[in-house]
Amino acid sequence: MKYCISNIKPDPFMSVGVESYRLKIFGVNILIGIIIFFFRKRLSILFFANTIICYWIFLFFWNSWIENHPYSSTEYSFQIENRKFVLGIERNPNTFGIDEVISELKDSLITVGMHKKVGDSLKLTSMQETMYFYNNTLSGFSQSPNAIELNKIE
Repeated sequence: MKYCISNIKPDPFMSVGVESYRLKIFGVNILIGIIIFFFRKRLSILFFANTIICYWIFLFFWNSWIENHPYSSTEYSFQIENRKFVLGIERNPNTFGIDEVISELKDSLITVGMHKKVGDSLKLTSMQETMYFYNNTLSGFSQSPNAIELNKIE
């Protein structure tokens, strides 16, 4: 189960996803218990008890993964001509988003995607483009051919 959870890599917003995996654990144990019931009735009781035990073990590993991989987010602002943008980089899940700030109450999503650590920089990949974030600079942004200096938002 620990291996299964490390493949899933749940993020803190994925708590609803526990239900689907819990049902799979229940279903497999009950199915095996029913099949064994026809051959050895006493042994099938172990599988029915295992249904409850597996749930608690699964829940332990799920919660420990989330506790050891907490959600964190960092935001950076930058300007191109008279347009203001915000780059948000999230850890667990490894996503990013770039928004254009139109007014104090409204902003517009420009791009969103996944990031991956490549050497000292982060490779930001979306459906439209690939950018690189290194040392508070962003390069490869389609709105600007030059590297952009970013300011960290506290």
